[in-house]
Amino acid sequence: MKRLMVYVIPFALGFAACNNAGTQNNSDTTLPSDTGITDNMARDVNRDVLPNDSVRDDSKNLVKAAEDGLFEVRLSTDAQSKASTASVKTLAKHMQQSHEKINKDLKALAAQKSIVTPTAISDGQSKDISDLMEKSGKDFDKAYVDKLESAHKDAIDLFEKMSEKAEDPDIKAFFTKHLPELRMHLDMVMKEKDKLK
Repeated sequence: MKRLMVYVIPFALGFAACNNAGTQNNSDTTLPSDTGITDNMARDVNRDVLPNDSVRDDSKNLVKAAEDGLFEVRLSTDAQSKASTASVKTLAKHMQQSHEKINKDLKALAAQKSIVTPTAISDGQSKDISDLMEKSGKDFDKAYVDKLESAHKDAIDLFEKMSEKAEDPDIKAFFTKHLPELRMHLDMVMKEKDKLK
């Protein structure tokens, strides 16, 4: 019996060490930026991994903000080559650069919290951009500015909600920090919209 105990204990300890090493590797895995993870895929992964509803809700909204941020960058990047007026081109460039910075902050926060975020826009968002790119001249400029208006109103709603209700203090701080910038973006968009009337 004593001999059996001597063999069982090292085996159990070795099994536990292997098990812990495997878990650690899974949490350290980083996804390349071109994986094409969509909003729904990220939500499915986070739902399976995250422990409780409040953390899951924070994660879900961070994923939503990430996908919307990717959409803003892609939309505004494409708009720079299609816009017919200098002021709309300037607006598109500002939106692209600003949202790239917000996206970078969001990605760093998500990595810190082990939250998987999308690396690609949804099929619906991709179609919205394709439809928009079929327009030209002033029609394109107006449609682009309208799309920015809608996207920023939705983003402001999300960021306001999360700046008040997020459970995780770091996630709450992220939404609170970037909310004034999004409001400033909407002001810029509305001024441009008035010019295009």
